[in-house]
Amino acid sequence: MMAACSSAPSQAPDDASTTDADDGGVGCLFCNEASIDASLTVRVKGEIDRVCANTDGCHGGSAGMMGLGPGNEFAPMIGVVSFEDPPMKRVLPGDPLQSYVYLKLRCEGGIEGGCMPLGSPTDPALVQLFHDWIEAGAPTE
Repeated sequence: MMAACSSAPSQAPDDASTTDADDGGVGCLFCNEASIDASLTVRVKGEIDRVCANTDGCHGGSAGMMGLGPGNEFAPMIGVVSFEDPPMKRVLPGDPLQSYVYLKLRCEGGIEGGCMPLGSPTDPALVQLFHDWIEAGAPTE
């Protein structure tokens, strides 16, 4: 499992910073699998609500036959067959490279239609977040 932060708690350097190079700049005080999964889940849910499911987001209106919304961020994705590329799953827990949502975000081929989010440049931090979440088993809590 790829962790969002190092496996050992961060040690504060002399300047009292608690960021790690491997955690995207977010300090990790208790790096156990449960806290990593919860942090990933909260961050992914927030990004889905902010980017994909809001009133301007494509999936708030069911683009690709995948309607997302607050309280319904994960069920339309996890283990569900992709509308654009069946029998590939939208999110196959534990396997980002076999997860169509990740491929759409990564935008490096192997997809139908446009990259996600439409009309936006690829955001490496968003791609990495979804990669880590899927690799962690796509936890929902």
